[in-house]
Amino acid sequence: MDILQELTPAQAEAVQHGDGPLLVLAGAGSGKTRVITRRVAHLVRHGIPAHAVLAITFTNKAAGEMRERTLALLADERPPWVSTFHSFCARILREYGEAVGVDPRFTIYDTADQETAIKGALERLNLDPTHFAPAKMGEIFSRAKNRLQRAADFSQQPGDWTQGKIARIYEAYEGILREAHALDFDDLLLEVALGLRDNAEFRSLLSDRFHYILIDEYQDTNHAQYVIARDLAGERRNLCATGDPDQSIYGWRGAELGNILDFEKDFPDARVIRLEKNWRSTKTILAAASAVIRHNMNRKEKELTTDNPPGEPIEIVETDDAEAEADGIVRRIAALHAEGLAYGDAAVFVRTVAQTRALEDALRRARPPIPYEIVRGTSFYERKEVRDVLAYLEVVHNPHDMVNLGRIINTPPRGIGAKTVEAVEAWGKREGVGLLEACHHAADMADLPSRARAAVKHFADLMDRLRERRDGGIRELLEATIAETHYAEWLGEEETDRRANLDELVTLGARHDALQAEEPDLARGLEGFLESVNLASDQDGYEESPDRLPLMTLHAAKGLEFPAVFIAGCEEGLLPHERSRESQAEVEEERRLFFVGITRAKKHLTLTHARFRTIRGRPTRCVRSPFLAELPPDTVRRADETTGTQPAPLGEGRGYTGPGADRTTPDETDPETGLAVGELVRHPTYGLGRVRHFTIGGGHRLVRIHFNTVGEKLLDPRLARLERIATV
Repeated sequence: MDILQELTPAQAEAVQHGDGPLLVLAGAGSGKTRVITRRVAHLVRHGIPAHAVLAITFTNKAAGEMRERTLALLADERPPWVSTFHSFCARILREYGEAVGVDPRFTIYDTADQETAIKGALERLNLDPTHFAPAKMGEIFSRAKNRLQRAADFSQQPGDWTQGKIARIYEAYEGILREAHALDFDDLLLEVALGLRDNAEFRSLLSDRFHYILIDEYQDTNHAQYVIARDLAGERRNLCATGDPDQSIYGWRGAELGNILDFEKDFPDARVIRLEKNWRSTKTILAAASAVIRHNMNRKEKELTTDNPPGEPIEIVETDDAEAEADGIVRRIAALHAEGLAYGDAAVFVRTVAQTRALEDALRRARPPIPYEIVRGTSFYERKEVRDVLAYLEVVHNPHDMVNLGRIINTPPRGIGAKTVEAVEAWGKREGVGLLEACHHAADMADLPSRARAAVKHFADLMDRLRERRDGGIRELLEATIAETHYAEWLGEEETDRRANLDELVTLGARHDALQAEEPDLARGLEGFLESVNLASDQDGYEESPDRLPLMTLHAAKGLEFPAVFIAGCEEGLLPHERSRESQAEVEEERRLFFVGITRAKKHLTLTHARFRTIRGRPTRCVRSPFLAELPPDTVRRADETTGTQPAPLGEGRGYTGPGADRTTPDETDPETGLAVGELVRHPTYGLGRVRHFTIGGGHRLVRIHFNTVGEKLLDPRLARLERIATV
């Protein structure tokens, strides 16, 4: 086909760009995937070897889509390398790891494995995990690695006593990873970035291999990914960065917006092309999104346009509480379905996973119930039975993997208790061998009871039998693991769901075998299968189905699109999130997240907010999101499902201060507690306060009190433990 067919002039210019740096500022729905795939095809058709072209994106789903589109364009040509950052780095370290001191047979530790290893580091240092929470330590180490700091670099930073302890934990954690021949997610980026920066041999290997680099979603790169992109381009400087500063939503995990905003500083001669034509949304939705994002200061100006029709107004719905909000969303979805919209063509976005509870209840209560799925791709692999069986495969792949070996040595139970493991480990340390190798010498461990020696030897023989199947198919290896360990029998016949998960795992193995037959370089046997499992993202678990309504966080919605979108919880404290109040930069990221949610919608967009939400068991007054006030009045239609009347204007600025902020009752005294307006009370947390008035919220009678310490709070007088203060 003609590669330039159906491209806009701006798209065609980007596709045909020759050598040198290129920045493509791709607005939402502007066809950036089309530009990237056709640029790759253009390069190959003009004589660039496919193996010299590298395209990197952020999710396996996006990489798979790019790969398929590129293959369709190139016909019989060998496909270029299309990958995620983490998968690319894992593959490079498998091939060239020895050049940077990495064992190519390394295991990839996910978050749970990482926390287990950190607990091991704390035990070595005799530190209490309640004072140094493994999850928190993992976050600190992740930020350090994104800054390309190993433990030695981290320890050089000035700090207090706690900082010094954390540096020691980091050092011990690194030691455990080295012993296990393991890398965590951040290590994959760290090792490649430092190798490119500091190791001439490694840099030369990759520079000779890749001549043209295309990076998608450049606004989401962290410092390590930025260094990888920059140094891969090297002296050729053939780097094409595609992205949109207005859709940078991962600052909380290290993404640096400045990487795309400062691209022209890094490459002063870069060509900059703006893709401003939106193919997805109606004029109304696009006008609303553009108006909102203009309130951000840190961005590159774009003027999104579309030839699509104006469409219907955006609906803003105010409800009494989370349950009423969920019921209203479900009614609207049912109505759209009755008009012919498939359930899978609608989606509900939330800011936090906790918001899905009320939505799930409402979907199940509907008559008929509405089928749905929560999009969270890693959840299947987090189930215990799945993790257990995969842990066997990890040890088959890497016998040094202490974390997974510790998980399976007595799972299912085989009579190898903690004291036996300690004795085997101690023997191994004396002999200079690892735990699994030590298991093979159980007969030499006179201190062990005979029953324990037999159990340890049985486990070693089991792992030998599984390792003999390592080079066969993944399905065969999984079936052998489940059979040889008697795992299904251990679960019991009544555990039908957990046994079904094992069946699904075998099915995934069979799919990988099929992929291996079609694309051996992509699948890469057991190594490739374990990588695909360990590097799964939220979207990877989402398989579009016309019969199921997807519920997902706004972060997981990135890159998707739907004819109808519902964004629940458009309230101060949720969107923007309460944790974003620390700086203007964080507020701007929350606004970008709102922008991303809006621009997923093609035709129908509904934004909902509630007057009250139950937080820690107590009804709490909510304030509508200030972002709603940034929507142009001519793009919205408002509905109040608490009173049935037209709501007050949204106004401008942050929050909602118009009429109807509270529905006060004429009573000045609460008949149940005897509290009266003007009365002085004491709260165990907030101290002294005075009763302002009573209101109805969430179906309960609430009291608004002004406290000297924190200002006004809306409380349930039955639960608030208020002490009435007598006045003289």
